[in-house]
Amino acid sequence: MDYKLSRETFTTREQLLDISSEQAVELDYVLPDYCPEIFKVLCCKIIPSISERNLSGTKLSYGLNVLVRVSYVSESGEISAVEQTLSYDKTAELPKAPNAPVVHILPFCSAKSCRVVNKRRIDVRGVVSVMLKVLGDCQTQAVSGAMGGGLQLRKTLITYPSRRICITKRVSVVDEVEIISSKPPIGVVLGTEAGVSSCDKKVLSGKLLTKGEAEVTVLYVPEGGGDPEKISFELPFSQVSDVEGLDERCEIFADASVACCEIRPLPKSEPAKLECELKIDISCLALKFESARLADDVFSTEFEASADRTECRVECAPSPVNESHRVKSVLTYSEGEIKTVLSASCEPVGPLEIIKKQNGESAVSGRVCITVYAKNESGKPVCLESEVRYEHTLPDLVGDCAGSDLRAVSGTAAYNLSGSNAIEVTADIKLRGYICEAKPKSFISDVRLDESKPVGRDRECSLKLYYSEPGESAWDIAKRTKASLQGILDENEIDGEGPDCGRMLLIPID
Repeated sequence: MDYKLSRETFTTREQLLDISSEQAVELDYVLPDYCPEIFKVLCCKIIPSISERNLSGTKLSYGLNVLVRVSYVSESGEISAVEQTLSYDKTAELPKAPNAPVVHILPFCSAKSCRVVNKRRIDVRGVVSVMLKVLGDCQTQAVSGAMGGGLQLRKTLITYPSRRICITKRVSVVDEVEIISSKPPIGVVLGTEAGVSSCDKKVLSGKLLTKGEAEVTVLYVPEGGGDPEKISFELPFSQVSDVEGLDERCEIFADASVACCEIRPLPKSEPAKLECELKIDISCLALKFESARLADDVFSTEFEASADRTECRVECAPSPVNESHRVKSVLTYSEGEIKTVLSASCEPVGPLEIIKKQNGESAVSGRVCITVYAKNESGKPVCLESEVRYEHTLPDLVGDCAGSDLRAVSGTAAYNLSGSNAIEVTADIKLRGYICEAKPKSFISDVRLDESKPVGRDRECSLKLYYSEPGESAWDIAKRTKASLQGILDENEIDGEGPDCGRMLLIPID
């Protein structure tokens, strides 16, 4: 039996890499002569960042920078801090070179310890975990038409991304910031928080124009000593990026995030100033969509038919995420009472996970580290830390998550003394990025007819009566009776896939 199948190619996603690697961090640090001696370590921070990345063929290489910052108390009760940056070159091998790759690299501290060797020497040990994920496009074929052999196809309309452009551009912003007159000059930096507060995009002649503002908060010890102070300021940024194939017909998602923040006090400046250097990653995902009608079921009116299937997930357009979540935690001081709180801050830790809850809702799960500087009843500085896990409910996902670029950005942190040795902290977390949903689909990739098994027919009549069940579609009826789908629709003047209720139908016999 001669029959012919026509096929159409469409684009799906495949995951080429999804691994986690670990980098040991070891630092034997001797304090410079100008630093006071160590009496007690308050806090140790290991802050990783990605300095650069490059994907060439099957090789992914990237630079990992790790900032180690240790704050401590001297014998005189003065708060001080030292820091050192370590650099590592890392590589990962992909099973094959990706087409239209999307690369996600997320470093975070998974373990840390700090030991005082002597009054001028500390030993820091830790582990930085790096999550690597690489996605690429792949071409998939499915049957879209059939001629001969009495083949009947049920088709479904899909819309898929036929072209994907994903880029990440880094822009450096360096500026001198004047410290307001009500705040003392910076002596030692204890911590920084930096995030993009606004980002606007525009496409013009194949170029992506982005501009926005980054908000920076600095916790520091004043020059000459004293209790920690906090200042906040905003820095504008802009970038023009050449993106091949980008135009106004694309579905575009663009955002920016701070990859690294460095604060350098400018001594002897009048008025008091600091220099702030931000490294901002501007990411762009652009998609062009096409539609196709593909067969998801088949039968023949003449012979028994068997089919091969292609199981896949069809990706939808990205859904932007711009949400806020409030985290609460109570930190307890076990060595006495708290006299006063000096500052509180929160820092996102590790990856965000998209989960499906039992009630059908979707949520983002993450962790934050809350850090509080305070003074005890003796007036001595203390530092408390607590890691808190949270869940934030999102609008329901129709299908599975095919990919995402989500990140948590620290916001404001408020505190109050809830007891003689307990501090209640309320921190705001901003969740930004996008989620791509994917709907699972099954399509026909090939059809075979068994000519040794013809379909039995009653050739003595040209029509049969059939009483449909409520909710039974015309396709179900055609497949059950081995009749032409179009013939049933035409004979009974049915428009679309009906009938949607039980009724008597005329089934044509070819």
